[in-house]
Amino acid sequence: MKIMTQTEVIHRIESLTVRRLNLYIRQGWVAPATTSAEQRFSEIDVARLQFIEHLRMDMAINDAAVPVVLSLVDQIHGLRHQLKSIGQAIEQQDHGVRKAIVDAIRDATGANTQG
Repeated sequence: MKIMTQTEVIHRIESLTVRRLNLYIRQGWVAPATTSAEQRFSEIDVARLQFIEHLRMDMAINDAAVPVVLSLVDQIHGLRHQLKSIGQAIEQQDHGVRKAIVDAIRDATGANTQG
């Protein structure tokens, strides 16, 4: 995983300024690792910054709405991770248990009902 400095991040994301980057950090929208010398940004931090810039610049999302959107995206990513873990746990079960789980999910979601 590549780690970047603030200068590298600013050069990589054309629309991002040092002032806005520092604002995003103060707001807690991105949390780079900090060494005694400088902040260090992971690829995930950079992707998040690109997403924030896309929200603000391309989609005209205001500063008040950005944390709401980020929270929703974070929740979606968390749920996807949980679903992946559940799927892996189910795959490790024997056929009968897997079938029972699939049937229970179908019943719970109404997948067996027609109409």
